[in-house]
Amino acid sequence: MRKRGFALALLLAAGAGIWPAAGQNNEQLGQRLFDVMSRNNPEVLPGRRVNHAKGEVFKGTFTASPGAAALSKAPHLQGGTVPMVIRFSDSGGTLTVPDRAEPVHGMAMTFLLPDGSSTDLMCLNMPVFVSATPEDFIAFNEALQASPPGSASPTAIQRHVAAHPETQRFLAMLKPMPESFGTASYFAIHAYRLTNAAGERHDVRWRIVPEAGELARKPEDAAASPPDALFEEMHGRLDRGPVAFRLQVQVAEPGDPTDNATIAWPESRRIVDLGQILVTAAVANPAEAEKPIGFLPGKELPGLEPGNDPFFAARAAVYAVAFRARNP
Repeated sequence: MRKRGFALALLLAAGAGIWPAAGQNNEQLGQRLFDVMSRNNPEVLPGRRVNHAKGEVFKGTFTASPGAAALSKAPHLQGGTVPMVIRFSDSGGTLTVPDRAEPVHGMAMTFLLPDGSSTDLMCLNMPVFVSATPEDFIAFNEALQASPPGSASPTAIQRHVAAHPETQRFLAMLKPMPESFGTASYFAIHAYRLTNAAGERHDVRWRIVPEAGELARKPEDAAASPPDALFEEMHGRLDRGPVAFRLQVQVAEPGDPTDNATIAWPESRRIVDLGQILVTAAVANPAEAEKPIGFLPGKELPGLEPGNDPFFAARAAVYAVAFRARNP
C-alpha cells in the first residue's frame, strides 16, 4: 500500500463503485437534495461540488494509539500507520467566497487501508448539524432561497428558524474565524458504532482536535484577512512541518440520541484518543486532483459501522448524484 502512487490512491478514494444501493425513496431524496443545493448557486462550475466547493486536497498519515484496538477492530485502529487523503474546505457552492465570510469549514478525510479498501470521515467545525432530517434540510435551503435581500420581514428563513429550535441551536454555536485550518476542531456529527475483537460495542461520535490548540482570530484580524487567508496560512504552516491533530471519539451512554445530529451529547461523556493525524503536504494542482475524489460517511468496515441516523442513506444518495454530475 505504501508503494502505491498518490494519483492511484486518489482514484481509489473517489467513490466509483462504492456507492451503496439506495431504495427508490432515497434516490429521489438524493436528487432533491442535489437540486436544492444547486439552486443555492446557479453559477456553480461544471465539475465542481455544489457544497463545500472551495477546498484543497492534502496528503497525510494516521497512526493509531496503542489503546485504539480496545475500542474497535477496524484495520486502521490496530496500531499501524496508514496514508490519508484530506480536504479542507469552506461551505457553500462558490469558489470565490472569502474564508472570513463563511463560518462553517470542513475537514473531509479518507484513510487508505493496507488491503486496498478505505474508510471516510466528513467533519465540520460544528458539533451539531443545522437540521434533524434530510427533509428539514431541504426546507431550510428552500427558505433561504425564498428570502432574497429586501424581502419583507418576517422572511421565509426567519419563519423557518423560529419554528426549528435545532436550527437556532446550530446558529448560536457558529464560531469566529479560526487562526488556521490547523487550529480548528472538527466533528463527524453523526453517531457511529465501534466493535472490538471481543464483540463489545459502543456508539461514538468522532472529533478531530488540533494539537496546536483551538485558536480563533480577533474580529478585526478576521475582517482584514485576504479572501484565501486560511488556505494561504495552511500552506505556510506546512512549510514549517506537518500539522498534527488527534483523532478522538466521544462515547455515548444509555439514552444519548444516536439518530439526531442536531443534539450534542454532554461534554461529561468519556473521550477516547485513537491516534494522531498528520497533514504532511499539499497536493499539486488541487483543482484537478480533487475532481475524482468522493467522500462517503457511511462506508462500513469490520469494527466500524454507521449508526441509525437517517442522514446516512440520504447522504449516500445525494453524493452519488453529485459525483456523477461532476464526473460525466
